[in-house]
Amino acid sequence: MGDKICPSCGKSSLIKLEKKASSLQRRGFVKETILILALVAAGIFFSESTLQTSLCAAGGVTALILLWMLRRNTSAERRSYQLGKLLQRESFKLVDGLRLDREAAIEVFHNDEKQQAYEMLREIGTLVRTDQIKVEQILLLQSFVLRKDMDLMLEPLLLDHFNPDLVLYMGELTKLKRDLLKEKAFRYALIHEAQILRMKDGEQILVGIAGAAVRLKRYVILYPHLVMRYARKLPKDRFLRLYNVIRNNPQHNWGALGTEVFEIYNEKYKWDTQFQ
Repeated sequence: MGDKICPSCGKSSLIKLEKKASSLQRRGFVKETILILALVAAGIFFSESTLQTSLCAAGGVTALILLWMLRRNTSAERRSYQLGKLLQRESFKLVDGLRLDREAAIEVFHNDEKQQAYEMLREIGTLVRTDQIKVEQILLLQSFVLRKDMDLMLEPLLLDHFNPDLVLYMGELTKLKRDLLKEKAFRYALIHEAQILRMKDGEQILVGIAGAAVRLKRYVILYPHLVMRYARKLPKDRFLRLYNVIRNNPQHNWGALGTEVFEIYNEKYKWDTQFQ
């Protein structure tokens, strides 16, 4: 992925799929325009009067205007259609190419170029979202010292089954980029909560995930049980955020979560000026 020369056929000047689809779209427009012009020319040639010639010319101009307007209004849909046809037609070549790309990424990894290997797998992952590719990306990420300025992601890597490496990665994100944790991540944590708790530092990871959830009122409303179970162990700044969500929205029935939050507040933070 990202090569200038195709590893399969050896040709240079690779063209992006979107660019190829746009090219096919333009080619279709040219063909339709030529067809209209040919019909108009034929009509004019066989016209028997000036009126017929004028009508043919006017009809041709009208048809061209309508074609242009139709093309303009359906440009995105036609491009998607052409892209779909292109992918279908080239599917076998794509699969073979992606296989070669994955093998190349593995080779790069073994050469200790982990960052490049991750980027290669990430590009492959945009086209092929198999668990194998996701796990390989997660393992590569776990081999890095993650930083806030890195181009990280989470949702494309979420699996349908429990994976401890994914959970560890989620735990790192709660410290670095908690905004990457969204609904799917919180659902994943809830579904696999029991297994996460059996992991070393599993409870602390869940505390971090709950701390990520309190950044938005919407998440607190959607996942109150997750938040409530770990509210007592939230760091002060995250609990303050949760407390403010509850306090500033009295119109919402917070139920057991609201009760738990105010109990923690009274026990630990009642005299803290930040909570006033």
